[in-house]
Amino acid sequence: MMRYSIAPIILLSSGMIIGYQFRITFARDLVSYLLYIMLFLIGLEIGSERVRIGKDDLLLPLVTVVGTLAAASLISPLIGLPLKVTLSVAAGFGWYTLAGPLVTSLLGAYAGALAFLSNLLREMISLIFHRTISKIGCNALIACGGAASMDTFLPFVVDACGPESGVRSFISGLILTLITPLAISFLSSLG
Repeated sequence: MMRYSIAPIILLSSGMIIGYQFRITFARDLVSYLLYIMLFLIGLEIGSERVRIGKDDLLLPLVTVVGTLAAASLISPLIGLPLKVTLSVAAGFGWYTLAGPLVTSLLGAYAGALAFLSNLLREMISLIFHRTISKIGCNALIACGGAASMDTFLPFVVDACGPESGVRSFISGLILTLITPLAISFLSSLG
C-alpha cells in the first residue's frame, strides 16, 4: 500500500532531476497529450461499465463547497487572516494554477501566494494519501481532490474506488472548476 502513496513523489522527484540535468523541453506538450489520452481511456472504462448519473453525483460538489468554505470560516480567526482572504483562498478548491493568480489580482501578492500554496498542498495531500482517504469513503476522496477530480486526480480516484466512481469524480471536478473563478471573485469582494 505504501508504494502507491509514495510513487507520485518518487516519480515527480525523478522527473525534476532528469529535467534539470538534461533540459528537456518537449515534456510540457507531452504531458498535455498524455493527460488527454488518459482521460479518454478512463472514459472508455467508465463507459463500458454503463454507469448512470444520479442526484448524489450532483450533490457531492455542493457538499464539497459547503465543507471547504465552512472549514475556511472556522480557521480564519485561528490564523488571524480576514475572512474574505481565507474564503477566497479556499474557493480555489484545489485549482492552484487559477487560484494563485486570480487571488493575487484581487487581494494582493500575499493572499495570492497563500492561495497558490494551499491549493497546491490540497492536491498533493490528496494524491499522496489517496488510498488512506478512500478508506473513509470514495466521496471523501473525490471531495479532497476538489477541482482536480476531473483531470489529474481522476486516475487516482478510479484506482482507489473503481470506475463507477469515475463519473462522480469527473462531474464533481467539472462543477467545481466552473464555479471556482466566480466563487473567488465573489468572496474576495465581501466587506
